[in-house]
Amino acid sequence: KEEILSSISTKDLMKLIQNLSPAYRIVFNLYVFEGLKHREIAEMLKISEGTSKSNLSDARVILQKQVKELHEIKNEKISML
Repeated sequence: KEEILSSISTKDLMKLIQNLSPAYRIVFNLYVFEGLKHREIAEMLKISEGTSKSNLSDARVILQKQVKELHEIKNEKISML
């Protein structure tokens, strides 16, 4: 897992985050980068805590899948050299 993360640049990771749907991206950014709690996010966005938690979970699953795919693509390119 750390090998995969170390092969992905910060720029690539930020692009993947930007490609999330607005609802997922906002909750992800507020939770991960701003350090807000789900209660605070829910109040701010006028959604339920459950929706905040669900959006974060879905965003993480999407990002994990995309990071893994990007890692595999980069490894394929390296092995072709």
